[in-house]
Amino acid sequence: MKFPILTLLLLFAFSCDKNNPDDPTCISGDPLEEISWLKEVKENMSKRANPTGGQIIQYTYQGECVFMIDNCFGCADNLLAVYDAEQNLLCEFGGIIGLNTCPDFDKEATNRKVIYDGTE
Repeated sequence: MKFPILTLLLLFAFSCDKNNPDDPTCISGDPLEEISWLKEVKENMSKRANPTGGQIIQYTYQGECVFMIDNCFGCADNLLAVYDAEQNLLCEFGGIIGLNTCPDFDKEATNRKVIYDGTE
């Protein structure tokens, strides 16, 4: 009788919920390799001649994994975009007109993790 209980406890202890919003990795160990469109964004950023570079930052927002794309780090009037893992646009910030389509993002986004830094 102890064996089934022990087995269940071990299964729960070592299971991994990749969509757990409390998990800082959020999606997987390496979203830049596992999410094709994100890998393409990174490759395009690394090929650009932009002197300031760009960044891809992963967050947990509204219970899901999201990715902020900054194609021109520190540039005036730069437009930042936040996408979910399926590449659906969720938020935009900045630009010439000063967009802010997710006013709660700064307060609600957690588990910030820079997954690509082309500014170095």
